[in-house]
Amino acid sequence: MIPTTHAILESLVNAPLLVGDLPEATTFPHHELSVPTKFPQLNFEQKLGHLYEDALAILLEASADYQLLARNLQIRTDVNTTVGELDFLLRDLGNGELVHLELATKFYLAVETAAGLTLPGPDPRDNYFKKLNHLRDHQLTLTKKYRSSLPEDFRHEPITCQQLIYGCLFDPIRAPALAAPNFVSPDCRRGRWLTIDDCGEHFPPDTQFQIIPKPLWPVPLEFITDIPLASWNPQTVVDRCLMLRVDDEPSPYFISPLGYPNQINI
Repeated sequence: MIPTTHAILESLVNAPLLVGDLPEATTFPHHELSVPTKFPQLNFEQKLGHLYEDALAILLEASADYQLLARNLQIRTDVNTTVGELDFLLRDLGNGELVHLELATKFYLAVETAAGLTLPGPDPRDNYFKKLNHLRDHQLTLTKKYRSSLPEDFRHEPITCQQLIYGCLFDPIRAPALAAPNFVSPDCRRGRWLTIDDCGEHFPPDTQFQIIPKPLWPVPLEFITDIPLASWNPQTVVDRCLMLRVDDEPSPYFISPLGYPNQINI
């Protein structure tokens, strides 16, 4: 599984971001990181967010520009109350400043409704606007709102907040234009999505489908050309969203179950 770990590390350095600069936090300069020649194997059995936190920690610990001070640093206002946690607390060794870095990997499917554009995730309980609001109103403001609750070693220093949000935005297969929600990066990864019953109409019978396993969802397809992927039969019953590579196309597809986003197994 070393090629998979390497692909994940490379994507954190070179993949485009889903979200650009926010008023509360600019994007972290991830292109300045580099993949080390030696790295530990990642645990692919954990949740996607935790997997990519582990991967980013490898890059930060190998960096000569940053010192990783803390991960998943819980902020407590008292012994019984936790108000949030910082994904990473770093020291920029160039200027000596502290950096609070938040990381996310997200995937959203554009759905036009009578009320306008909505962007649910593969789990429709998640959506772009809900995540963005939570990030801006809570996660990225923790070091400002709860300065006195930070560890004594850090609470008296200025802290810069930055973020990295990777992922892909999928437009409907027949959409005439690409969705452009606020703050989405202009060069973010794009794909197309369709329901399982539309596959036969859209794809020729000889189309080759390959399943992209969830640990590789945030990785651009050009980074995984040497990783074997399992084939997929469009006659298979689908009860949750699948990400696929289709023939040699450069962008991924999401295949959703019937009824998405209103009816789906979690």
